[in-house]
Amino acid sequence: MAGLVNASDKTKKPALSREAAQAIVKEARERIEQSYEADRYNRTEAEADLRFLAGDQWPEETKTARKGRPMLTINRLPQFLRQVTNDIRQADLSIKAAPVDSNSDPDLAKTYDGIIKQIMYASSAHWVFSCAAEHQSACGIGWFRIKSCYASDEVFDQELRIERILDPLSVYDDPGAIKPDRSDAMWRAIVDLVPTETFKQRYPKASVEGMDAPGQTTGSTYLWQTTDSIRVAEYWRKVPVKKTIALMQDGSTLDISEIDKSVLMVLPIERTREVETHKIEQYIVSGAEVLEGPHEWAGTMLPIVPVIGAEIPVNGQVVRSGVIRSARDPQQLYNFSRSAAAEAIALAPKAPFVGTAKQIGPYKGLWDTHNTTNRPYLLYEHDPNAPGPPKREHPPETPQALYQECQLAAEDMKATTGIYDASLGSKSNENSGIAIQRRQQEGDTATYHFSDNLQFSLEYAGRVLIELIPKIYDNERVLRIIGEDDGEEPIVINQVVMGQDGAPVVLNDLSTGRFDVQVTIGPSQSTRRVEAANAILEFMRVLPPEQAANLSDLVAKNSDWAGADEIAKRLRNMINPAVLVDPDDPDAQPPPDPTQSPEFQMQAAESQAKTEKTLADARKSEAQAEEVEIRNAMTQVSAQMGTHPMLQDPMEEKYFDAEQGERLAQRSDQHRYEDREWSVEDQDRQAEMARQEAAQQQPA
Repeated sequence: MAGLVNASDKTKKPALSREAAQAIVKEARERIEQSYEADRYNRTEAEADLRFLAGDQWPEETKTARKGRPMLTINRLPQFLRQVTNDIRQADLSIKAAPVDSNSDPDLAKTYDGIIKQIMYASSAHWVFSCAAEHQSACGIGWFRIKSCYASDEVFDQELRIERILDPLSVYDDPGAIKPDRSDAMWRAIVDLVPTETFKQRYPKASVEGMDAPGQTTGSTYLWQTTDSIRVAEYWRKVPVKKTIALMQDGSTLDISEIDKSVLMVLPIERTREVETHKIEQYIVSGAEVLEGPHEWAGTMLPIVPVIGAEIPVNGQVVRSGVIRSARDPQQLYNFSRSAAAEAIALAPKAPFVGTAKQIGPYKGLWDTHNTTNRPYLLYEHDPNAPGPPKREHPPETPQALYQECQLAAEDMKATTGIYDASLGSKSNENSGIAIQRRQQEGDTATYHFSDNLQFSLEYAGRVLIELIPKIYDNERVLRIIGEDDGEEPIVINQVVMGQDGAPVVLNDLSTGRFDVQVTIGPSQSTRRVEAANAILEFMRVLPPEQAANLSDLVAKNSDWAGADEIAKRLRNMINPAVLVDPDDPDAQPPPDPTQSPEFQMQAAESQAKTEKTLADARKSEAQAEEVEIRNAMTQVSAQMGTHPMLQDPMEEKYFDAEQGERLAQRSDQHRYEDREWSVEDQDRQAEMARQEAAQQQPA
């Protein structure tokens, strides 16, 4: 309504004449009242469905009859509704553009996909679709809309947005529309009940006279004014128009309806034909006058999208319903049975005592208050005619039929909705995982038509978007689009550059090509990743270990834990490059060997340097150990020769230690076999010195 911006606002339309405005008001009123009368049964039942869902489940006459008596409301309906709608909330709802002919560029289709995803992201479209699906499942119909708006208050660029319609019963549709998406409707209206003061502030020049008000005899059952509010309708209609299209020599078509004849003479036209089509106009009307409009919409399809529930044709009319409709009676019976059981328990007398007047008489005060006072004992007078104390009688039991009726009503709710314990998460007689999964699938099958009808609606919304995108995004600008991997990237659309022949060329021209719509409703991205990882793991178990290792990077890639992407990269580097070649691409080259990259070579050099240092440290430690062995051997030789190292000449020991220290410094970088050679020479030299010393000590 107010605040709607259209692409056609770039050119101001002349104001309507008084006669034309009155004709529009009359047309809008008649059509809305016609829709109200034709769909009155469905509207009445849908309103009752929503009241039941909100917890208003007792009829007014029953409330009056049971005034002052228990009226319990144990609302079990939301769990059945959420079982349908929350599956949709968890699903991935995607709208994609598909080229329909050879003149449509697949790369341009990806650009359309990115723009649509960006529109959905900026509009919180998943939430909008879920709200419409909740109304569809609750009362049989839901709605959402597509609007254009300025990108900001500082620019003239426009953008598309998807918005929810809060009240599903505020939309009035052409009763002649019969297609699943109602794309054949010739008009549609959204009616809001605006407080009178708000109406006067919003439209200060508008009159409140001439509207149907309570108490007036107008013959109409649809009132445009209440005691404190006024109805304001956003009225959309298709207006028939004729246009002339021309087939050009290059195979393209051109609308030449408004092209000057002098220009037509020079155009390369093959042939022309007349086409009967329509345009979309929007008005804001009260019951008495046109408040805004006309606004000409940029597209040819009504931008208000229905989401239809279950439909059954009966005697020329269509009965529309959701999940709640058939479960209302079991829910009412459940409430009545629980209330009756509670009432029976409350009215049941307490267990009385039976005794004689003589037994109780002297202590009547104690017995009269024994139900309200916590006494440790009760006194009584012995009566020889009634031996023993007074006895307590058992009270009457609550009828078991009430509890059985509650159970039957609960089962009836499951049967009418097709949603049983396994689908609701409760334990039933299924024990194995496969049995539980199959029962859950049966519940999903019973309500599958709701998500299937939602797909029809998303397809219609996709066609509206694809038609509007080249008309709303019609100038050169930079857009932020969302790719298939949910990553954002900037792209320049409608960019004019000079070609090689000097002629201007438009890059990413959104007005070229024809596209259809592909809609998918499936598991969310995170769910698909988990399922993919589990499926790959199961497949790897049946493969030989050497082949299974080639799939390890895919398992990590489809995992959601921290560091999964980095692990996937490292595992991929360990796979033979020949395995990564696409067998369907004859020109594909094997990916470069990661071991030949500079980074890998640097890492290998660092690893080799660390290894050599470790080996050098080990050789040094081994040399020190051999030195200790040599000293021990010298001690043993000296002991055998009758000498002791402590008895040697101090000068010779110092000379030897200095010479040995110099040799140790020289051999620190030698190899192991050189160390062993040095050790043997040192042992021989030391043994010769020991023999000479022993010879000098012998008597002549």
